[in-house]
Amino acid sequence: MTIVLGVGLVVRFGVDWEVVLGSWCGRFLSRLVGEVLEGVGVRVPHGAVKPFSVSPIFDVGGRVVNRLVPGVVYWFRVSFLCGLVDCGRVVNAFVRDRYVLSSGEVVRVFGVEVHELKLNNDAGGRAVVNWGVEFWPTVFTFRSRYITWPSPARFLSSAARSLVGLVRGSEVVFDRGGDWLGGVINNVDVKGFVRDVVFNTEVVGFRVRRLRVNLGGGRVMPAFRGVAEYVTYTENVGLFNALLNVAEFFGVGKNRALGFGFVKIVHRDVKPL
Repeated sequence: MTIVLGVGLVVRFGVDWEVVLGSWCGRFLSRLVGEVLEGVGVRVPHGAVKPFSVSPIFDVGGRVVNRLVPGVVYWFRVSFLCGLVDCGRVVNAFVRDRYVLSSGEVVRVFGVEVHELKLNNDAGGRAVVNWGVEFWPTVFTFRSRYITWPSPARFLSSAARSLVGLVRGSEVVFDRGGDWLGGVINNVDVKGFVRDVVFNTEVVGFRVRRLRVNLGGGRVMPAFRGVAEYVTYTENVGLFNALLNVAEFFGVGKNRALGFGFVKIVHRDVKPL
């Protein structure tokens, strides 16, 4: 059995006149997505966890931009948790070809690609997985501290939280009134599984640079950007692959609704044991 957990939209767009983004481009996208959803009656909670994540704004060359120019095509990705919103409804929200934001900017949509995140019941077996990740501006947190390097523990625990949040109310059993710590998927305790793969994961190389991202209003977010290589031993390669799929689909770390934590799994070499 295959379950659709999330829907991602890759949106290609342009603008009618120049838009200079005075701060991080993810703030503009978060406002755009929020206003599009509210336009079809989907309430977006303010001051709470958003039911979506967004990528930065890219040009056709894959570069993050902070200025939108007429005549140029840009794109971004937005991913939704189907357990928190009606994914069919939010897909329909993006069928229009023109949106006028409350602040006056006009966004013209040239095309939308729809992708589904699915979870298979294939548990898999033991394997060693060599995997690589490309990070766009990302920040992890641990005990209220900012972690600005590609920590495997923070990466995998963030992906696990997203995975359990995605399947909430379907195949997951919770303790502590819905806390992630009691999650069970296919008879596998997620907390124990993640603890095991974190212990059995090593960073074999990384190349990153630390950033200070301007959020506007005098706020600055420390982050990092770059690539990292990992190797993991797991006794459940199917669930481990699900973690990587969720991380790539929904991002990792803090402030994903503001365009942080967008990642790409650049390679995944599985050696069954």
